[in-house]
Amino acid sequence: MLLGFGRRAWAQITDDALRYAPLSRPVRIPLDAVATAWQPAPFTAEAMTPATVRTTSRRVLISGVLLRRPNPESQPLTALCLTCPHEQCKVDLVTDPSQLARLMGGATHPLFECGCHASVFDPLQDGARLAGETPRGLYRFRITSVTETAVEIGEIEEIALFEV
Repeated sequence: MLLGFGRRAWAQITDDALRYAPLSRPVRIPLDAVATAWQPAPFTAEAMTPATVRTTSRRVLISGVLLRRPNPESQPLTALCLTCPHEQCKVDLVTDPSQLARLMGGATHPLFECGCHASVFDPLQDGARLAGETPRGLYRFRITSVTETAVEIGEIEEIALFEV
């Protein structure tokens, strides 16, 4: 328990210098799958936890989603983990205007919500925490390549490997 708390605290302190770990193999998603803003393209990624003196490496499967944001001035694509950092419940993308009003009265774009403890995350800000019990935002995947036909996701925040 203390180890998990320590990792979370360290993640919050070092948020500006995120460390990423490679996926076992990159996830490739056709660019057409995210041609429309807020159209989610779900995927499952595989990675290995680093081996240590006390533990062996283990395989981790991580659910994620690739989204196109409507803001062309910044990076239009974001890839986020669908696991809440609080207690590892699944988060859902909320697009219904009445549900968005309930979540964050006046929200004008989709948000992620954790059904377990009502944490809310903003995909416009790379999954940043907006409300709830979670200690941080959603874990992020790193997009390593975008071509005319596909998006390649090659890395995940390292801390996610220990908490998902």
